[in-house]
Amino acid sequence: MSDKVDAPNGADAVPTTLLESPSFQLERLRRRTRDEVEAALATHETTLREYWVLTCVIDRDAASQSALSELLGIDASDMVRLIDSLEKRGWAKRERDPRDRRRQIVSATKKGAKTHSTLAELVAEAEHDALDESSKKQLKHLRKLTVAVLTTEHPDGDDSDTHQLKGA
Repeated sequence: MSDKVDAPNGADAVPTTLLESPSFQLERLRRRTRDEVEAALATHETTLREYWVLTCVIDRDAASQSALSELLGIDASDMVRLIDSLEKRGWAKRERDPRDRRRQIVSATKKGAKTHSTLAELVAEAEHDALDESSKKQLKHLRKLTVAVLTTEHPDGDDSDTHQLKGA
């Protein structure tokens, strides 16, 4: 029989093997931070994925819908709905690329940039709350480790994460 550790919320004991598993640890961490961030963003009637898109559009000044889909790993049809939502709020706008009429270029509006500032503060606070028992040194190590893992070339030679995170 394997060793077990009591779960913090009183649920059945979690096997130690799972607690030592990076995939299990990362999933728990992802769920914990995502839940906190989603709850904070819900107070402004927005979602984490909408925040990600707005952040990318602001950071890059403008980007094509397809580039945003690829960068964030979001299905193209979902990206259309996310950008539709940002447009309805007046946070982003789409324009045809003058060099390629098939491409839609997405850019932030002034209202979107102002809103992003507020949302970024909410996200930072929610992430802090989710990780409140972690020290600054631990969080710095977590960020460095995450970048190191994600910037390692994939076995199939695809190093797309490398280019995206090196500037992070």
